[in-house]
Amino acid sequence: MLIDSNKHSRDQIYFLMIQLVIPRPIAWVLSDNGNGGYNLAPFSFFNAITSNPPILMLSISWKDENTHKDTWVNIDERKNFVVHIPSSDDVYDVSNSSMVLPHGVSEIDHFHIGTEAVEGWPLPKVKKAKIAMLCEKYAIYEIGNDPQGLILGEIKSFWVDDALVSQNQNRLVIDPAAIKPLARLGGNHYSSLGEILTVQRPDKPKET
Repeated sequence: MLIDSNKHSRDQIYFLMIQLVIPRPIAWVLSDNGNGGYNLAPFSFFNAITSNPPILMLSISWKDENTHKDTWVNIDERKNFVVHIPSSDDVYDVSNSSMVLPHGVSEIDHFHIGTEAVEGWPLPKVKKAKIAMLCEKYAIYEIGNDPQGLILGEIKSFWVDDALVSQNQNRLVIDPAAIKPLARLGGNHYSSLGEILTVQRPDKPKET
């Protein structure tokens, strides 16, 4: 079947894309509401894009025809935010925090999700999260016909649970099975990590 994007509606294409581009990592993003509370929301149009400097991207749609989503507004206006990699144990909290609440209402308070301070950083992290990337707004671009907010964040620090980390020569090695990362599929479906396939890289060809 060949599907012509131009012959289908925006919603039809979106529903198709989220079923085909799988599994998608989830950014569980904490940002400052500016009223003493914090917003917490998941986004699966998310990935890393550079390592020097370390920059990740989020693609965020509008809340409605006239209003940006709170995460977009918070990052644009107050710059700092925290990106967590949620565990499969967090699936219900992640799903709940995707609900649209009135502007300024904290998902953390509404769903009783615990947070803790991070030394040297103005925002807290989700207490049970094993990975948190402490980010600062790098740039925001509006892309597409709707348009989406393409948000680039520079990772200023990485917070990683000590239990995940080992040392291999000069590199830190993170145990993916211990992370138990939650992934997004289409519709109401999520996925856990499943089987891990370890493939040894072939040796580099010898110079002649």
